[in-house]
Amino acid sequence: MAKRNALGRGLSALIPGAEDDTFDETEALTEIPPKTGAGIAEISVEDIEPNPHQPRTVFDPDAVAELSNSIREKGIIQPISVRRFGDGYQLIAGERRLRAAQLANLKVVPAQILDIGTDEEMMEISLIENVQREDLSPIEEARAYRALMEECFLTQEEVAQKVGKDRSTITNTLRLLNLALEVRDALQAKDISMGHARALLGLENENLQSTICRQVISEGLSVRRVEALVKTYREGAKENAGPSRPAKDPQTRSIEEDLQRRFGTAVNISRKGKKGRIEIEFYTNEDLERLLDLLQGQGY
Repeated sequence: MAKRNALGRGLSALIPGAEDDTFDETEALTEIPPKTGAGIAEISVEDIEPNPHQPRTVFDPDAVAELSNSIREKGIIQPISVRRFGDGYQLIAGERRLRAAQLANLKVVPAQILDIGTDEEMMEISLIENVQREDLSPIEEARAYRALMEECFLTQEEVAQKVGKDRSTITNTLRLLNLALEVRDALQAKDISMGHARALLGLENENLQSTICRQVISEGLSVRRVEALVKTYREGAKENAGPSRPAKDPQTRSIEEDLQRRFGTAVNISRKGKKGRIEIEFYTNEDLERLLDLLQGQGY
């Protein structure tokens, strides 16, 4: 599917040429747009409320400081965008610029004032504008797509059209939200790459995902090595599946699940009267060493 260059219902669709305006913090506009309309103005930083739909959750303090220094020297190149909200304004896009302006001790900032009535429209424009800047983390981008689908009632196809990307890109990015929380946090922090994350999606067991993720970070495993580990785990699980077994009693199954979470691998408990055995699987030498550490109390 061909990519769309337009912002959908983003800023440039509402205000053509918005990206070309240049402002300096020392320049004040002589006329403020009326309350009922939309336009450009310099507004007080204190009158701006944060965006409740901001997809970005992490702001690099060094990058904000660098931008703040640039603002002191050259002014704000591109205005933030806001909507009128109560007696003040609510931020739509440009939180990093606003933070940098606050760090530079600016009292007013240039802003595009958009005439947006509903919260749904505001959310859609905000999310699309942020996604199209292409500097969100993969997890932030995935959350933004999910928010567009759940809050704005859009399909994956509609999201793809609005942000100008292929539907497959939207689908693959959304799949990142299926990763274990520890893996998502590592990807967000750039401790692992997108390649590592995609490989880990091949495992349904979140404990195994987290275990290999920790190996990636501690041992510097390559993406190819992670893919091989995932393949080994998957093949081992298939071999162990074997023919169907009689259903186990709930207590035994509960104990198995607790041990699987504890060890991050398949565990099987078989009973014969009052006796029985516990089988803990491993698939590589490294996996065996990890399990031995846990059993000896070194992994807690």
